[in-house]
Amino acid sequence: MTTTYTKRPTSKLSRCASFRIILASIIFILTSVNIFFAPKLLGPAEYPSNFLHDFKGRSLIYSYNDNTIGISGSRNHTFFYADATNSSRLLLQIAQTPRPIPDDVINITMEQQRCRRHGLQYGNRTTRRRIFWGSLLADDSWHAIGSVALETYGIFDLAVFVESNLTQSLYHRDIRFFPGSEAWDVVTKSGIFGPTTKVIVDYYYKKDPNLRGLEREHAQRALIIDRWKQEGMTKDDIGYISDADETFTRDFLRAMQVCLVPEFEYHNHCELPLVRADSWTFEGSLRCLTSLMKNTPSLVIGECIDKIGDSTKHPKPERGWNGIGWMSDGWTKKGKFASLPKPTNNETGNINGAGTTTLYYPLLNAADFRRLRGHTYRKSGYHFHNFFPSIVALRFKYKTYGHPVRNAQDERMPVENIHSDIEAMVSCLMDRPFSNPKFRVLKDGMDSPNRLEPVVYQYRDYVDARHREIYDEVLLDEAKRNKTRQLDMKVKKPIMIMNDSMWDPNIFEMLLRDGVSGKEAWRLSFLK
Repeated sequence: MTTTYTKRPTSKLSRCASFRIILASIIFILTSVNIFFAPKLLGPAEYPSNFLHDFKGRSLIYSYNDNTIGISGSRNHTFFYADATNSSRLLLQIAQTPRPIPDDVINITMEQQRCRRHGLQYGNRTTRRRIFWGSLLADDSWHAIGSVALETYGIFDLAVFVESNLTQSLYHRDIRFFPGSEAWDVVTKSGIFGPTTKVIVDYYYKKDPNLRGLEREHAQRALIIDRWKQEGMTKDDIGYISDADETFTRDFLRAMQVCLVPEFEYHNHCELPLVRADSWTFEGSLRCLTSLMKNTPSLVIGECIDKIGDSTKHPKPERGWNGIGWMSDGWTKKGKFASLPKPTNNETGNINGAGTTTLYYPLLNAADFRRLRGHTYRKSGYHFHNFFPSIVALRFKYKTYGHPVRNAQDERMPVENIHSDIEAMVSCLMDRPFSNPKFRVLKDGMDSPNRLEPVVYQYRDYVDARHREIYDEVLLDEAKRNKTRQLDMKVKKPIMIMNDSMWDPNIFEMLLRDGVSGKEAWRLSFLK
C-alpha cells in the first residue's frame, strides 16, 4: 500500500509572525549599538555653542517623575534626586548623565594654548597633577552642587565633604547626607563628579559652646586634610578647598594640572604656595551676574600642606583656636611672613629654633587656605551664590549660619534688606534699581563674548527654568509680607488695589503651586 504525503500549506499568518519576530530582533540588536541611531552624548565643551543648544534639545528627554531619562548611551540609568524639585531635579539629571570626559587626554597644542590663556607656560608634562578637593557640606542647594559638579566632572581624584550637626551659630541641624540616604547617594554613588572620582562624606560632631563661627569652620575643614592624607595624597598632588557653591573654571583647573605654575614649582620652600581665584559671582540665578569678584576658592601644592609636606624641614608656628586656626605669631602679617628672619649665607634650615633663621616656611593648614592672600589669577572661578530652592530656605541660611542676621526669618522684613547680595538678586530678578555703590548687576551677564561661560550655563532649559522659579519665589515672599502686614494692622480690606480690583494672596499662592508663572499668577489673583 502506497502512502501519499501531502505537503502542509504554510499559512500567511505564520509567515507574518515570523517576519515580525525577525524584524523585532534586528531592531533590538541595532538599537543596542549607539552608533547606528545617534551620536554619543558629549560634554558641552566638545561642541560650539551654536550647535550645543540644538543638540542638547534633541538629545535629552527630561522627565521630573521617572528615574530614567531618554539619553543615547544611558538607557535605564538610575538617577538619584533626594529632595531636589523642579529645575534642581532637572539639573541633577543632566549632571548624573554618563558621558565621556571631553578634555581627559593631554593634547600638547591645546595645553600650550590653555597655559598661555592664564599667563603660564607649558612644561611638557605628559601626566596631569592629581587634584584632591574638599568642602564643607550642609544645607547647600542642589543648584550649587550640580553646577559645581558639571564644571569639574572627571577632574578630581578625590572629593571630601564634611557635614556637621550644628551650624556655625550653634543651631542644631539634622544630618542630611547620612550613609544610605538618597542625598548621600547623589554625591557618592551617582557619578555626578565623574566616573572615577572617589567621593567621601565625613561627619563632625562637637557640642562645645565655645567652638563657633570661624573656629568651628576651621575645625571641620581640618578633617579634610586628615582624609587627604589617609587616601594617599602626596607632595606632588594639588590640594583644593572651597565652599560647596564655589569652583575654579574647568579651563583653569586643567591648566593647574599641566602648566608650570610658579606657586607649585618656585614657591621658595612654601613662602608663596597659594593660588586664589578671581571669581564671577551669580546671585540666585545664572542670569543675575554681578560685578563683584570674590577671591575664593584656593589651591596649594601638597609639598606645602600640613601633614602632607615634610614636617621635619618646616617650622611649626603658633596657631589660634587650639592649633586649628591661622598662624598667630606674626607669620602671616599681610600674608607675606613679614616677621620671619631672613636667611643668611648658605643655611639649609633650622627647625623650631627660637630666634634662628631659616630657609623654610610653615606648612599650610585648612584655615590658611581661606586666610592667606596668595596669588590671584584673574577671572578664574565662579561663585553660585544664594542658589537656594526657596526664599524660606534663603532666610533660614542667613539666620543660622556664618555672620547671622538676627531677624532674617521675619517675613515682615523685605528679603532684599537682609543683605546687599540678596538685594542684587532681587534687583536683577524684578528689574529694580540697585542701591549698593560697591558693585552692580551686569545686564548682559554671561552673554558677553569676553566672559567664559560656566558649563552649566550652556544648558539653557535649566537656566531659564531656574530663573523663573526664583522670580516666582520673590513674588511669593512679597505676597506673604503683604499678607502679614494686613493681619498686623487688622484691617479687613484688600492689600492692594489695581484698576478697582482686589488682590487675593491666597489665590496667588495657589496658582504658583499649580505651576502658573509668577506674572500670570499675579494678574489672575486680582479679583473684580
